[in-house]
Formats: sequence, C-alpha cells, structure tokens
Amino acid sequence: MSPSVARVTDSTSEVSALGLSTTWTVVPLEIEIDGRRFMDGQELSSADFYALFQQANTVPVTVPPSADRFAAVYERLLEDHQQVLSIHLSGELSRTVDHAREAVERLGASERVVVVDSRLAGLPLGLLCLEAEARLAAGQEPDEVARAVEAVTKATRVYFSVYTLDFLYLSGRLERPPAVGATDHDDRPILALSEGRLSLIERVVGERTRVERMVDRLAADYDPEDPIVAACVHAGARGK
Repeated sequence: MSPSVARVTDSTSEVSALGLSTTWTVVPLEIEIDGRRFMDGQELSSADFYALFQQANTVPVTVPPSADRFAAVYERLLEDHQQVLSIHLSGELSRTVDHAREAVERLGASERVVVVDSRLAGLPLGLLCLEAEARLAAGQEPDEVARAVEAVTKATRVYFSVYTLDFLYLSGRLERPPAVGATDHDDRPILALSEGRLSLIERVVGERTRVERMVDRLAADYDPEDPIVAACVHAGARGK
C-alpha cells in the first residue's frame, strides 16, 4: 500500500463493487430526472435509478462534479498525502475530467495531483482503478501508474447493448446515422466504447443473440493464449 498517494475516481467507476471503496475517494456525479437531482450512488442507487428511469417523462442527464467540488476534495486529501492520483470517465462523454483538471490548475497543484482521462466508463473504469491500485501497492509513482493505465486503456475492448438508442441520440453521446427504414432488428444494436467515444458497430441479425455476437467480437480481438481480465454486466431488465 502507498499511503502517501491518495486515490480519487468518480461514481461511474463502480469501485465499491470491486472492494475499493475504502481506499478510493469517490466524487459523485449528479443525475437529473424529471427536474430532480440526485447524487449518484449516495442519494440514488442503481436499482432506484432504473426504477425511476422506467417512469421518466424526460431524458435523464448526468451533471459532472464541479471544479469547486474537486478542489475541495484535493485540498482535503493533500493535507494528509503527498500526491493524488485521480482517474475519471471519458472526457468525450462528460466534462468530469475537465473539471478535475481545472481544480488542479486553480490549486496550483500540478506537481502533486495527476489526473487521468481513462477514456472508459462504468465497470471498465473500475477495473482500470483496480489495476492502478495494484501498481500503487507495488510502489509505482502516480506518473508511472498513469502511463501504465493509459496503455491498458488502449488494449481494452468495451461492447454493450441497449434496448433503445433513443436516449443516447437525444443526449448527444451517440451520433445519429442517416435515416433508414425500420427493420425487425432495430432493437438489437451492439455498441462499442473506443477512444473514449460511443459508436454503433452492428445490428444483430439471424439466430445469434447480442451476447453471442459480443463474445464473438472479443474472441476475434484477442489471441486465445493472451491472459485477459473480463467482466460482464447486466443492468435494468426491461419493464422492471
């Protein structure tokens, strides 16, 4: 363990599910649903979010932590630690990492706080924090860890599917393609998170399921002899 280095991430990382909640300071995003705001993970659990999501009249939006909030977190941690390693969700999806960097600039703490744009989100971000934790525990310096996790990000593949693309289009996180006629597989998309951006890469047709197609893609991405870390997440069953 490296007590001289504080660890910071944001609430999208799900680090509590990975057993890191006692070593990582989690700065929550806010979730706005029908005009009401909730602190992600503190005032609104994942189960509560999906329950509200099913009844929402507007598109839920996330609000990044402010630079002021980050500055307060960094100031507190720097009182007891020599350095801070701060790893956050993709800057292509949220201004969270921008606000973290702004806070560092305000504090004049660039020599003590290392901010990393993971170019990931969700559990893949949490797994990156797990890798960073192992490297810090081995005695690596924050700058060295930052370079290492950036290399891990480049080798990471993230595939997922949703019931509808509408919310991603409306939020601006996914570019809407040219209009095409509706098909019977419009609700079977596969998306990728690559270079920090979301993209629609396939609509599943035929007998293969979306999960099977994502497994096919992962199998093609890596050599069978390669050691890998994999995670499978399911959230919010339709209608529940």
